[in-house]
Amino acid sequence: MNPTYIKFEEKDMDMLISFYMAHYNAEGGTWTHEKAYRRLHQMVTMEDSLVMLQFEGSVLVGFSMGYFKCFDDSTGFFLEEILIRKDMQGKGYGTDFLCHLKAELQAMDCDWIELLTTTEERHQSFYGKNGYAQSERLVLEFLDLR
Repeated sequence: MNPTYIKFEEKDMDMLISFYMAHYNAEGGTWTHEKAYRRLHQMVTMEDSLVMLQFEGSVLVGFSMGYFKCFDDSTGFFLEEILIRKDMQGKGYGTDFLCHLKAELQAMDCDWIELLTTTEERHQSFYGKNGYAQSERLVLEFLDLR
């Protein structure tokens, strides 16, 4: 395993859309090109966003997307999504990606990373082994409008 990382550029959009749709539609999703474009375009064009791609050779293994949050006394990063190809999961790519992202953010004087994840054990275990912990101060509130 010897992944390389690049920052997203507009020319990468079609590759990222295909990757995104293949992953989630294989899980039963119904992503269309238009919906995937809208989801991804929102993030890559957001002010202070950071989207990174992870490659093994010429193969796209994963990506992360998030954005910086500026406060009076600190700057944080909200990790909106990190996604690793199904056939590459469990091989260290996700952990390596989080380590790389952490180093990049520290070099940019970022103070903390936050994210939302599911309650599934595999996600809780993955983030826990990488040093993440549930916030003692924040709780997700949700209102279903359907």
